[in-house]
Amino acid sequence: MALGNVSVGTKDSGAGSFKTPERQLLYVGAAGKGWGKILYIDQSTDLDEVLGDNASRMKTAIYYARLNAAANWTCIAVPRQAIGEWQDAYDMAMSANVVCEGVVVTDPIKTKDDINDMNTNVVNAENEHGRMIFFAGATEKMDATTQTWSDFIAEFETLQDTVYATGVVLVPEITSGWLGCLMGRLCNELVSIADSPMRVATGGIVGITTLPSDMGSVQFNNSHAKALNDARGTVPQTYVDYAGIYCSDCMTLAPEASDFGVLENVRVVNKAKRQVRILAIKKIANRELNNTAASMDSHVAYFAAPLTTMSRSMRVNGIYIPGDCKPPKDGDIGIEWLSKTNVQIALTVTPHNSPKSIAAYVGLNLANEA
Repeated sequence: MALGNVSVGTKDSGAGSFKTPERQLLYVGAAGKGWGKILYIDQSTDLDEVLGDNASRMKTAIYYARLNAAANWTCIAVPRQAIGEWQDAYDMAMSANVVCEGVVVTDPIKTKDDINDMNTNVVNAENEHGRMIFFAGATEKMDATTQTWSDFIAEFETLQDTVYATGVVLVPEITSGWLGCLMGRLCNELVSIADSPMRVATGGIVGITTLPSDMGSVQFNNSHAKALNDARGTVPQTYVDYAGIYCSDCMTLAPEASDFGVLENVRVVNKAKRQVRILAIKKIANRELNNTAASMDSHVAYFAAPLTTMSRSMRVNGIYIPGDCKPPKDGDIGIEWLSKTNVQIALTVTPHNSPKSIAAYVGLNLANEA
């Protein structure tokens, strides 16, 4: 007669939480202090203490970024002693497994080679390390003593012309700190990563109260903004008779008609990819994922979980606040077996509509009513 035996084990269903690199940016470039260190910065950090008393583009960018973010904002900085060493700083951060959503190059971007280096890092980060990131960098600041806006716009158009870099944001540095203003606006925890920095309800740009003028005393205006935005630059803009300075869409260097011409689409898809990757790793050599109908149905729900979570909305004071995307529907998650050991999973993320051009018409009713 057999002996009685009880065994109790555990099973990991993959339903736990994920790392959240969203809104955490890595700043790399030259600064006056902290060379070769990985610095963790928040709203209370003394920037002179960690980055040096002297002015630097890195310190300026971080200063304006935290002005335009919210109370819980944080970032990571890896300063270098000389301009042009940002690649070494980035490599050091990646070797140290720094977790971030994007990388901000604070040294000026002057050539297409600089852009190509950023784009190569985006591609390699995903291919080699499974890390989904974007890069952002800015041009030299407009020189009001030697340049007109026409000069500045022409230089920017030439710099970005023909470049294909979906994960790269190139910012025309209209005025000192503009790159930082944009990065802070993207990291404001009061709005979703699916929101454009164009969002007026978020408030105006903090820290910049007037737009600069060129060597001819011509102030930057919306015609200049449109020319730079048409060249895939992200720029400040204003609305007539409406106080404040605001922001255009955060453009990427994606080609015309790309789904990823604006950064909010890149960010939402990257967030989904990070989470789906972890879920897929958990299923390696797990026979629970097979080509039976029951397994396929359960794993459609399993891989849909990140999109379901991202789609959750809320109501605050009667105002509907949508999630990062719409809930997945039938057909948005596909699982296909290419062989007995090779499976392919496809997911579709559907963003909400967002009004960026509004035309309102007001009519008149002149009916003679009794």
